[in-house]
Amino acid sequence: METIKTASFEYLMDLAKKNPEGGYTFVLDGTSYQIEDVLEISRIATAHGYIVIY
Repeated sequence: METIKTASFEYLMDLAKKNPEGGYTFVLDGTSYQIEDVLEISRIATAHGYIVIY
């Protein structure tokens, strides 16, 4: 049986930490991403197999 992963967009946004030099550090499932815009979060979560709830 396959596990379905869901997360609210608000929760995922809380995982993004603003960097002093600009952009954000976003960590999901132990993988760290340097992103410029929080709108990239949905794409990353989807690539990890999450269904994002808005």
